[in-house]
Amino acid sequence: MSDIVDKVRELSRIKADIAKLNDRRKELEAYFLERGGDDVVDTKFKSTVYADPDSQAAVTYTEAQALTIVYPHYLKETLGAMFPDIFEEAVKTEVKPKNKDIERMLIGMFTGNYTRSTPEEIIAQLPCGDKAKSALAKKLKGAKFETDRDNLMKIGGFSEQDAGDYAYLYAEAAVWQTFRGIAEMSGADEARLLRCINLGVAVDSSTKIAVT
Repeated sequence: MSDIVDKVRELSRIKADIAKLNDRRKELEAYFLERGGDDVVDTKFKSTVYADPDSQAAVTYTEAQALTIVYPHYLKETLGAMFPDIFEEAVKTEVKPKNKDIERMLIGMFTGNYTRSTPEEIIAQLPCGDKAKSALAKKLKGAKFETDRDNLMKIGGFSEQDAGDYAYLYAEAAVWQTFRGIAEMSGADEARLLRCINLGVAVDSSTKIAVT
């Protein structure tokens, strides 16, 4: 246990050191941005280099220009048939869920993290009193695991382990309910819709840690 505590303390110190270094980096970058701008002003140069003669360390200040065509119809009208010879028109289409419920449903169905039950059925199966079930029906959302788990512990009187299991089950039922609702409203066959989800989306998994 002491080894874990030592590593926690070390990681916390490293995080604090990184924060200090980032602050200093921002100060130095601001200095070179101001100094570089002063050194190239009224010149035709767009960059300048500040180098350490005793090492390979160097800082390069560069000015760049980015072009955005704001009103292309004016150019198109003026250039006529020549417009497509010197400009290309690209239309970027981005498709994304309009809300988090749909996003959670797509992720859950794609990864197989769903259960073929409704949230109401999950609550009805909980081993707690009717009053607690009624309160949980209003509190549980299937959106934030920690919130649902804590409500199950506080209202239902479950242990942390059991509350966590029920929170996951409720979230999986919420995924299934959203899926069924979309299928019903669109008139799509459920099996076909699931195949389309598996073919039409991709889910990238990642891990992260938080340091305090």
